Amino acid sequence: MKNLGAKPPIAVGLLACMMAFGAGAANANAQTRLDDAMGNAARNLSAGFETGARIAVVSIEAGTERMAGHLLDGMIGAFVDLGRFAVVSRNEVELALLMGELDFNMSGFVDDDTAQFIGRFFGAQFIVAGALDSLGEAFILRARVVEVETAVIRGMHTETVAPDRVIRYLLGEVDSSRFWSLGVSVGTAFADPWVIGTVWGTLAPLRNSFIRVGVDLGFFSDNALVVGYYSIVPFVHYAFFLPFDELPIPFTMGGWHIGAGVGFVIEEHRFAHFAVQRRDFIADFVTGFNVGNMLDISYTLRTDFSAFMQKISVGFTHRFR
Repeated sequence: MKNLGAKPPIAVGLLACMMAFGAGAANANAQTRLDDAMGNAARNLSAGFETGARIAVVSIEAGTERMAGHLLDGMIGAFVDLGRFAVVSRNEVELALLMGELDFNMSGFVDDDTAQFIGRFFGAQFIVAGALDSLGEAFILRARVVEVETAVIRGMHTETVAPDRVIRYLLGEVDSSRFWSLGVSVGTAFADPWVIGTVWGTLAPLRNSFIRVGVDLGFFSDNALVVGYYSIVPFVHYAFFLPFDELPIPFTMGGWHIGAGVGFVIEEHRFAHFAVQRRDFIADFVTGFNVGNMLDISYTLRTDFSAFMQKISVGFTHRFR
């Protein structure tokens, strides 16, 4: 009697090969976020180090000064987060370079002799150096740890990094002064309307400014006699935009804007036996912040030249350029 569940040896072999190939392809295509890759590098490079070892991250070569600085700070932070080592700060390393009148390439490159000098200068037992290289549609983070006294390489780490917006921004491929985006937000006028939903987009053909086009949809009146209420306000604004990376603050993505514009109010209050409609042109004065290219907070002061209305909104932004 045949066992119908048994598979021919050839089929089993082919299936095993296909599964192994698929797993290999998946691993080859696996890409890590940059910050996660730096954490992985710190853990792998420090394996076997005794607790309390003194480490200096001296050189991470990259395409721009901004990227090199981000990598240096990130690698230092990754070693600090392990909580087992004494880590030389980036400011201390830069001070050593200045005191030694050594050539420090703004891309983050320090040659081996200079790296060892820094290690000895701070009494470090190990120095860490590396580079971020472009590889087609991805990036490769390479890092190595060297024993200061012997110059022997004690470990190496290589990892494929996803080319996300953060990397493109740090490499200067994204112009932070041009704010192209789509967004949604919710807010209030603290009067009619009590709830305002907004859909908007920005166009930035010029640096440090943008055009915002959107529509406000308002609901709920504070008048107890109103049985139905709505408002529709299409608007267009022109605003000046100052990215955070041009300011001495800890944020690197997003910015502050201030501007003005016009809109048109279509509003209706429905009472039990009649309705009151309104159609008016308005002027807007706006200001706000975008934090992390995600969170948008804005304030709008509106007037129909007979009265003023305010609006505060908080929402989500997708910045696509």
